[in-house]
Amino acid sequence: MAAYVYMSFLSNYTVLPRFREVDDVLALDISSSESLFGINFHSFRIINAYSTNTTNHRVHSVSPEVLFPDLGFPLLVLRDLNIHYPLSDPLRHFSHQEISSSTPYFEKAAESGFALLNPPGEYTRFLLVGKARPSVIDLAFANPPLLPLVKSWEASLLLTGSDQVPITITLAAPSLNQKPPCPRWADTDWETLDQIIKGFKVLAAPSCPTPPQLDEWMSESLNRLTSLLKEHRPVSRPSHHSKPWWTPHLTVLRREYHKAARAARKHDNPHMREVAGTSKAGYFKAIKAAKNKHWSSFLLAATPQTRWTAKRFADGRAQPRFPSLPGAETPQQMNNVRLDHFFPAKEPFSPPPRLRPNRTAPP
Repeated sequence: MAAYVYMSFLSNYTVLPRFREVDDVLALDISSSESLFGINFHSFRIINAYSTNTTNHRVHSVSPEVLFPDLGFPLLVLRDLNIHYPLSDPLRHFSHQEISSSTPYFEKAAESGFALLNPPGEYTRFLLVGKARPSVIDLAFANPPLLPLVKSWEASLLLTGSDQVPITITLAAPSLNQKPPCPRWADTDWETLDQIIKGFKVLAAPSCPTPPQLDEWMSESLNRLTSLLKEHRPVSRPSHHSKPWWTPHLTVLRREYHKAARAARKHDNPHMREVAGTSKAGYFKAIKAAKNKHWSSFLLAATPQTRWTAKRFADGRAQPRFPSLPGAETPQQMNNVRLDHFFPAKEPFSPPPRLRPNRTAPP
């Protein structure tokens, strides 16, 4: 098993191969002093594995625990696992042996929050000889920190002479574009809106309309109904500073708190300072209660895919995992320090003298 890296990539990032005690597993740790993918991560790991069958058909050479560790930074798991499962190949007819050998891998991946990147039914292996049908054996999984960075998975490259097709996985920083406004149906006054909708009348349809006339009539009726709904339901305007636990009640308390604080600074009155302090205490107490309520509802609705996120929130901000080496600041210097440490330069070879020790040349 081998890995190839562009030389230009090594000038900006540190790449360290990691070999496990288990055969057929190669991991690459990619590190940088700056944030990777524009997010607060300085490390990224790729695990490449080739799992083969053993004498027991239920056990493979690489266990699920090795492939799906619980890490706090982006992790990509890929390669040929020699397993078949309905999630990756729904049109295949599976035997009991195939299901029993592949289920532990997909169950472990789901428990750890990993997501399968392969589109269902996208074949990755085409036998060059024989009449066997194509199959999906080259799988790729992403853990929760990496999943927002995955932009595409493609197997559209030309064949290279192998029975397995090349796969391209594209990673990129998450989009920073602000989300469009969305309706807040939970805060809508449905009693009032219900009466308005009951009074809504659809325009009379034209008799014997042509397709363009029917389309115009349908579009006009739909636009009238959509405009009516937009006028009578609140809209949220998401931003990068939006808080999921924020409520309209907190908006009112915040406005009253700032109003009391401005009055206390302006008049410097003991009574107004007391009012401002009471307003401040009530405002921050309401924030704490709103956060606790949102956290409790988040835990109640947690799924196997969001448990890792809940654990990360509970543990707080992780300590930086980027290694620090003395006398090395840039990725190129770190590469040189590691090479000098693990592969020190050999002492220069000096040929033996012509004369042996304790002997002299003849006259």
